[in-house]
Amino acid sequence: MPVAGHDLHVPEDAAGLDRWLTDAGDAPTLLLRAGDRLEADCLHHVAAALHRNPSALLVTWDDDVRNGPLRSRPRFRPSWSPELLLSEDYTGRAFALRASAVLGAGGLGDVGSATLHWDLLLRARLSAEDVVRVPRVLSSVPAREVPPTGAAAGTVQAELDRRQLPGRAEAGTDGGVRVRWELAEWPSVTVVVPTRHNRGVLATCLPSVAASDYPAVDVVVVDNGERSPANEQWYRDLDLPVPVRVEWWDEPFNYSAVNNAAARLSTGEVLVFLNDDTEVLDPGWLRDLVGWAVQPEIGLVGLELIGPAGEVQHAGVVLGMSGFADHVFAGMRPEEDSVFGPVSRTRDVLAVTGACCAVRRELFDSLGGFDERFRLTGSDVALGLSAVLAGRRNVCSAGARVRHLESATRGTTVPVEDYFTSYWRYNPWLFGGDPYWNPNLSLRSRRPRLRPRHESPPTARVGQVIGRDLTAYRQRSDAEESVRLAAMCRVRDDDVAALRRSHAEDAEAFPVRSVNWYVPDIDSPFYGGINTALRIADRLAREHGVENRFVVWGQAPDHFVRSALAAAFPSLADAPIAFYDESMDLGGVPPADVGIATLWTTAYALLHSPGVRRKFYLVQDYEPMFYPAGTQYALAEESYRLGLYGICNTANLARIYEEEYGGRASSFTPAVDPSVFHAVGRREHVAGRPVTVFVYARPGHWRNCWELATGALTELKRRLGDDVHIVTAGARAGAGADDVMEHRGLLDYRATGDLYRSSDVGLALTVSKHPSYLPLELMACGVPVVAFDNPWGHWLLRDGENSLLARRSVDSLADQLERLCRDEQLRRRLADQGLADIAAGHADWDEALGQVYGWLCDPEEPRG
Repeated sequence: MPVAGHDLHVPEDAAGLDRWLTDAGDAPTLLLRAGDRLEADCLHHVAAALHRNPSALLVTWDDDVRNGPLRSRPRFRPSWSPELLLSEDYTGRAFALRASAVLGAGGLGDVGSATLHWDLLLRARLSAEDVVRVPRVLSSVPAREVPPTGAAAGTVQAELDRRQLPGRAEAGTDGGVRVRWELAEWPSVTVVVPTRHNRGVLATCLPSVAASDYPAVDVVVVDNGERSPANEQWYRDLDLPVPVRVEWWDEPFNYSAVNNAAARLSTGEVLVFLNDDTEVLDPGWLRDLVGWAVQPEIGLVGLELIGPAGEVQHAGVVLGMSGFADHVFAGMRPEEDSVFGPVSRTRDVLAVTGACCAVRRELFDSLGGFDERFRLTGSDVALGLSAVLAGRRNVCSAGARVRHLESATRGTTVPVEDYFTSYWRYNPWLFGGDPYWNPNLSLRSRRPRLRPRHESPPTARVGQVIGRDLTAYRQRSDAEESVRLAAMCRVRDDDVAALRRSHAEDAEAFPVRSVNWYVPDIDSPFYGGINTALRIADRLAREHGVENRFVVWGQAPDHFVRSALAAAFPSLADAPIAFYDESMDLGGVPPADVGIATLWTTAYALLHSPGVRRKFYLVQDYEPMFYPAGTQYALAEESYRLGLYGICNTANLARIYEEEYGGRASSFTPAVDPSVFHAVGRREHVAGRPVTVFVYARPGHWRNCWELATGALTELKRRLGDDVHIVTAGARAGAGADDVMEHRGLLDYRATGDLYRSSDVGLALTVSKHPSYLPLELMACGVPVVAFDNPWGHWLLRDGENSLLARRSVDSLADQLERLCRDEQLRRRLADQGLADIAAGHADWDEALGQVYGWLCDPEEPRG
């Protein structure tokens, strides 16, 4: 066929096609059939996706049906879903696979097969990291084809056989396939049923469980109702053919705590959590659940739940749907189709409902069980997300069904605390989207339908529930803000003199028993300076019995702040919280042995707080440099002259605080959290593959020099092309950089370490005098760093030894990045030295903060 002036003769037999593909190298290959049509920009989007992510092997997209001018039946697809691919050919022909990957999968195979494309993707054995989704309709087919029944089941069976999985593929409806697991040895199962002695539903639930055809099952019932001889006799009278153990729970009902307690009592190798208001409809339900759950890459497994009238109630959880999370397909009939695909398909999901789910005991224990900060709802979703963060995939199986009466067990009222706990656990997916949903579809409808053009994001609905504005932060520093801060942050000579007299009169050492922490409103408790402040508070409580209180510049009630504290450091969950506003009315702040300001605005509040014996300033940034020279610069700098004792992050800041501002300070050297930032399991670069460069994206925070980073990375991409893969996380880049970078968006704190361990080079920029945690964390994960040649960073970074330092210009940054990308031996040498430096001085926060309590007790002690 003629293409761009070339006459290409494409062979028609498989062997000839494979030889032809050999010459295509890594070129993306589309396998079309007569009548298929590509949108005019389809190939552009495919090429752009692979340009942003040259490590990818497969690009998928959405399509529709076109007959002449009429277009209908669009199909909007999830991101890469391996278990859904075992259930149906969900990608159709809407994909491009690199020619090298086609050959690596064994070639095209039978080009006349009705399941050619499906079989090829199964054989390719792709991971999520290999796949890019373009959520646009980029092609059309003349009709939705359903493969012959035998061909569909045969294709999946061949894959099960290749992977030596003990399952039998059975043809389902409309081209679907069900895998019936046939394990050589079935693990023991404990079914956990929480209840409030609701006999009306238990009389249905327990006998239906007992009718299972599973070889090794027992039941643990945790009853939160009244323990009485009559109630105990009722259980004995059931006379079920499986062992049933009843544990009575006399504490306030907490769904998570009840299930965790039952898990500790159970003996099964697989745990199945089942609400009491359920009825098992298929005796083979446990074989279906357990067959999926024992696969090593699988986390939690749920089943399709139906309501009393046979309607779907649960077929997987979508994060962000209806605000926090909701059940896709709810209210539809199991046999229905949709723009998201057929309802009854086994599919990958971020979470499943705890009303019926299975998990291997070993995995459940390693994940910490259900999060008991949730009182009633949300812990099932959180457990699923923990499994995802641990590298597992969660599955909702359509292979068996359970009838469920929603909320008959627990009622419908959601405790307000559960919303706030959910926010912190669901946060990255609320902002970044659910990969197993499609962004073209509405999050306000359980029935898949097109998303209205002006539909607000889920964070808007969540923000209304928790009373927060969740729009992205952009630094302002405008006149209006300056006027407000100038009116709020006031100080006279008499105020400073009074503080000095107070410190002089109370100069003797004394044991500190209470600390008031003056903090700004908390955005995220997991990162940066606020995390370090909370870490110090946690250590003071654990090691020295200190009572921490938090004095917050913000508005009551305290649900958001308290949930933030608990999310990062559970030991602080019950700490007293007081609020103040711009009026600086601090009358409600309790007296304390010590007060510690954590931001320059809070230093003024602490200065004016009565009843605090000794006042400190946790200085972690050189905050004047956050602003242009002007009012806010002046106010921030003046906070260093108030006479507060300094607790400084690095000796550099302590020296500035003392020598430039006349303060008295102690310092600590920062460390990393080794549970997150380590090099264990680090992915080593494979020769011939793109080098991955990571950069933390914070456009809108001027001090991170995003504009310089963008320019340098764009230039690096121009020089190296597909030999470099640039990855960002944090805020979205924008400003044209979308063309050259892959954006991972906001990540869970625990996921950042995994991303760093998969990166080959890191870019970390700061021009200020304060330390940055990013180089420390990258180095701890074995990533060599490129940074500015900033003398204030030389406490950690040494050019040519553990990092490469550059001039503060696009060209110099690009030169150093290119040098590191091209020289693998240099990368390895810098990374090894970085790991050694972290191990020698930055691997233990307890050691790093070991002197803080002594400084609080005696800041006037002479120092050598």
